[in-house]
Amino acid sequence: AKSRVTGNPVRDQVVDWATQSYQPPHAGGPFSLLAFGGSQGARYFADALPPAVALLPDDIKASLFVVQQCREEDLGRVEEAYEAANVRVNLAAFFANLPDEMAKAHLVIGRSGASTVAELAVMGRPAILVPLPHAIDNDQLQNARRLAESGGAWCMEQKDLTPEILGQAIARLFSSPQILAQAATAAKAQGRPDAVSRLADLVEELIGRQRAKA
Repeated sequence: AKSRVTGNPVRDQVVDWATQSYQPPHAGGPFSLLAFGGSQGARYFADALPPAVALLPDDIKASLFVVQQCREEDLGRVEEAYEAANVRVNLAAFFANLPDEMAKAHLVIGRSGASTVAELAVMGRPAILVPLPHAIDNDQLQNARRLAESGGAWCMEQKDLTPEILGQAIARLFSSPQILAQAATAAKAQGRPDAVSRLADLVEELIGRQRAKA
């Protein structure tokens, strides 16, 4: 009875982009794939994503545009791997405009921290979520599973993930824009774009109660 659910506050940029509906890829057009994570996520995806992309059929690689966060020390080898696969990329150690990149992506691959999952839901963007193993209380796994259960994402545990499995998932979604669109809609249904105002209203309410008692 004493609990209130406000949702997780997200950045203003994310709320702004939430007004722009998801645009699924169309036949013959580009397919934008965004991969990012914290420092551990960036290292893992630097190791896991290029070999998965290299296994994709040539027609998919020709349409693919990868935007990926990498550690500074990994940028060179990751760029070489994508060049060898003949895939266009935009690599950086940090994206100041990450909400913009999320909004433009047809598919996001990332960890499943609370902020990431909240932003994906508010914007309504489909994602493959790879929870950080051994996170405290397994919170990232629970975050990913909840969004996946809603139909808004796909949860793939790192221990089970191989380049072949990841490549097959990307290829399937590349060929199924309707599935991506459905996931985007499902994710958006879980979003709380008004979480900041809900939280502020609750704080003001509690302050008002305390003043009334004084």
